[in-house]
Amino acid sequence: MSHFETNSKPLISSQRELAFTKLRNFYNDSGQQGETLTSSSPVMLDGTKSLAARRAYLVRLAYKPDTRVAAISLITPPELCWAANYYPFNWEMYASLIASHSKIIDITNKGSNPTPRCSFLNALKGAYLEGILPPPQVILSSSAYCEAVSYVFEELANDFRMEHLHLDIPTHRSKVGAKNLAVQLADTYKSMCEINGINSKQGEENLRRAMYNSTIAKRLFLDICELRNKYAPLNLGLEPLHWHFLFSALWGDESGVRICRKLKEDLINLIKDEPWRTKCTSGIPIAIFSLIEYGRTGLYKKMINHNAYTTFEGANYLGNQELLDPELINEVSYEELFYNIAKNLVNTPMRGGNVKSETDQYMSDALRRGSKGLVIYSHEQCQMLAPRLHGVEKTAAEKGLKVISLNGDCILGIPPGPAGIRLGTFLANLQDELHLPQPEKNMELIDNTINSKSAATWRVGVDFGSGFSKYSIIDANARVVKFSVFNSGIDYTSILDLVKREVGSSNDYQLAITGVGSDNPNFGDISSAQITEISALIKAIKYLFNDKSNLIVIDIGTQDVKIVKFNGSSSNPWINTNKSCGAGTGMVLAQILDRWQESIPDMTFKKLDDLALEAESAELINTTCGIFAVTNVISALVQADPERRKVILRGVYQYLATQAIKLLPVEDQNGGRIILTGGLANHKTLRAVFEEKGFELVEVPHSIHPQFLVSYGCALAL
Repeated sequence: MSHFETNSKPLISSQRELAFTKLRNFYNDSGQQGETLTSSSPVMLDGTKSLAARRAYLVRLAYKPDTRVAAISLITPPELCWAANYYPFNWEMYASLIASHSKIIDITNKGSNPTPRCSFLNALKGAYLEGILPPPQVILSSSAYCEAVSYVFEELANDFRMEHLHLDIPTHRSKVGAKNLAVQLADTYKSMCEINGINSKQGEENLRRAMYNSTIAKRLFLDICELRNKYAPLNLGLEPLHWHFLFSALWGDESGVRICRKLKEDLINLIKDEPWRTKCTSGIPIAIFSLIEYGRTGLYKKMINHNAYTTFEGANYLGNQELLDPELINEVSYEELFYNIAKNLVNTPMRGGNVKSETDQYMSDALRRGSKGLVIYSHEQCQMLAPRLHGVEKTAAEKGLKVISLNGDCILGIPPGPAGIRLGTFLANLQDELHLPQPEKNMELIDNTINSKSAATWRVGVDFGSGFSKYSIIDANARVVKFSVFNSGIDYTSILDLVKREVGSSNDYQLAITGVGSDNPNFGDISSAQITEISALIKAIKYLFNDKSNLIVIDIGTQDVKIVKFNGSSSNPWINTNKSCGAGTGMVLAQILDRWQESIPDMTFKKLDDLALEAESAELINTTCGIFAVTNVISALVQADPERRKVILRGVYQYLATQAIKLLPVEDQNGGRIILTGGLANHKTLRAVFEEKGFELVEVPHSIHPQFLVSYGCALAL
């Protein structure tokens, strides 16, 4: 019998058996669709397979009635669990495991409450309510990143009627804080041993053994990190995303030593057998900031299709560990063991109050690995990312790392549309900068014609917008022949047919598409090129403007706002967009127009613009949310007289400009040279508001309407 096995209370045994039965039924579901990390990037190394198997085994043990289990949160020392004869069951990692299930949204909604908290915790609570979360013998949490963790763990402790132990890790580093934490650790470990019936002598022996295993395993893993530094950039594909060593529950167990040793051996052999992976000159080496997408997503396939690979991952970053000499672990004092654990907990990377120095070190280490770009999977309601995101993006840019932040939900999934388009643009721009070959595209001509002898040299760019779709026809000299706009609706194939009819059918021409849904594989056979909106916009600006020094493009579309900043001749400009929220987009004005037309059918965007321009002042819209903005404006318009309606409308334009300016780099928010693009770009009131805020508006040359710049750039791609 293992020293972890015991005669569990009958209640726990029956609860676990029932939870496992429900879990099996839970996973016997045919509704799962989409890719996971494993299906997108199958495990390559035997060490990684052993790690995944051990992680799955720990989850399985949590359901067995005769095992002693400690449920833990991120950044709690698993060494205490192994030493006190508990199997550590990381609850937050468990939430990430069920994230690939099709019912994850239902589970998360079931566990949510009116107070905002992240989907990790909502999924965990939902798993309890669903009956698939097995009860542990003890619960251990920490305040390493997030206050909400301790509250939810306490809530679940009350639900299970279990002991809840909590570690209050200091926010700022100091010797006093580490010493106080060491006392907490000693008291917590004593309580865990008492619950499990372990006397103090045996407890000390067990802790020394666990610390020895942890130290050896971490040294081996740091050797792996040094190999990745030595041969940087080392192309391992997306393999390291499977590891997650920062949050590993294996520190302190002999299996952690065995797995790290195997991974090191695998890496040495791989470097020997496949030297092309070392100091790799093909592909795009990128860093991943912290969390990754755990649910089903198309983003990993997008990375693989662009030949991107990870060289640095926040989830595998141990930072500056202060490890004991393994040969002296049996000689140092018992108190020194706890103090060593405490120091390393306080020094956990990217936490606490030393954000500036932590971020500088993080980016320097990412560059040392050969990373050229940084991908941040931001996460709704995350207390760790929220205060750090701006500093991380700024420091990455200062260090020369191109950066993109993909907003969404790491558990519930990141929508493939906007996020996939932005990631594709980001990777394509990195390919350009690194002078790498682009993925092959189908470049066949369409068997349609235009009524002109020179039609064979004409190029057609179609921009599928969420509200309006546009097309531009240009000749061999990039001069505009024709452009037009349509309401988009939901059937983009019919829009493409409409464009073909508009173009004509007597000669051959080339067709390129961009915008919402342009990456639909069905369009691959009928178009010569498919590119992202931002890539098309960048092509248009680079072609039309010779002087791109400190030139900023603000593109206000129906569903998003895009910012592109050109710094001289750099081939990879700075890019930002609104995240998942529609605040400040053209949809706000479009919905106001829709409501107005119910009373005045002939009301148009131009008439709204003219009314707003007549106002001598603007009424403040005191909300960030686009939905609330529309609601508040319509409510005010209903009650207003004609003169106040003008003031309210001018306030709408003020609101749109303000939301766009928030997306600019901080140093550019008080003025500068900007190009307005999109359907609202020529609205006189919007232009006047930007000028009032200190911005110089740069005109688009050659009488090209700014609404058609994306379709124009799309045509230039041919």
